[in-house]
Amino acid sequence: IQRENLQKAMELVTINYSSDLKNLILYLLTDQNRLRSVNDIMPMIGARFYTQLDAAQMRNDVIEEDLAKEVQNGRLFRLLAKLGTINERPEFQKDPTWSETGDRYLLKLFRDHLFHQVTEAGTPWIDLSHIISCLNKLDAGVPEKISLISRDEKSVLVVTYSDLKRCFENTFQELIAAANGQL
Repeated sequence: IQRENLQKAMELVTINYSSDLKNLILYLLTDQNRLRSVNDIMPMIGARFYTQLDAAQMRNDVIEEDLAKEVQNGRLFRLLAKLGTINERPEFQKDPTWSETGDRYLLKLFRDHLFHQVTEAGTPWIDLSHIISCLNKLDAGVPEKISLISRDEKSVLVVTYSDLKRCFENTFQELIAAANGQL
């Protein structure tokens, strides 16, 4: 910094910035024999510093909340994608009844329970909270019982979400093993 330009520079600071910033700059540029610490500067900028810190903290809270929502969305998407790879595979390893037997049949009925329910009048019953709630229970493997009804309404199977989760994980692992050439 050249002393002859200091006056012009300080005039520009005075015109464009607050007096607090001007005072801070003058403090830092003068009396250079003494070491300065952040403790010397904080009384000059403290109020502005805490305002900015508070704003940054509030923004961080908003971002963290948005991230938590996206994590939930991603988790539910992975569940639906896995369920789709199981349910939408009518034949596996040349077995045309693969999707209609064992664990896969329970998962097929669960898919119907999620997406294909109807009202008493026969119209589609669409309730996203029902879908999300059931997927969360499946993911957690809760011991709550659920009634799964066959499409012809002649069979009712009562299973827990933990049973469905076990079926879900076993079947998906079977598909992964086949995809990796381990079957």
